[in-house]
Amino acid sequence: MDLAFTPEEQKFREEIRAWVRANLPADISHKVHNALHLTRDDHQRWAKILGKKGWLGWGWPQQFGGPGWNAVQKHLFEEECALAGAPRVIPFGPVMVAPVIMAFGSPEQQKRFLPGIASGEVWWSQGYSEPGLARPRQRKDPRRAQG
Repeated sequence: MDLAFTPEEQKFREEIRAWVRANLPADISHKVHNALHLTRDDHQRWAKILGKKGWLGWGWPQQFGGPGWNAVQKHLFEEECALAGAPRVIPFGPVMVAPVIMAFGSPEQQKRFLPGIASGEVWWSQGYSEPGLARPRQRKDPRRAQG
């Protein structure tokens, strides 16, 4: 089995690399390469840059505004972004919510929500809850233990 990238895949990698280098803000790349704190603004700036190119939803099919890349292309995109020092995309909207809307949303919901997610203009978040944690547990005070 030959696991080498094809000439077409190598060309794709080079195109991604050139675009990311030309469009990734140097201050954001510096922070990523040096493990410095990224602000919400840093993340949102990069998301909007990707959104303008149509790459914030890099895993999306073309019918929903994504590039329609195959698995190798998605991998090469993620790898080149990481090598360049791009921050990871906050996954809630483009990776978690959007595919659900694509699969189960009505055409009206898709039209309403997907463009904002794809552009980076609309951010989604996810809340977590765990049963039984609504109220703090009361602990026995060891000083009052009877013995």
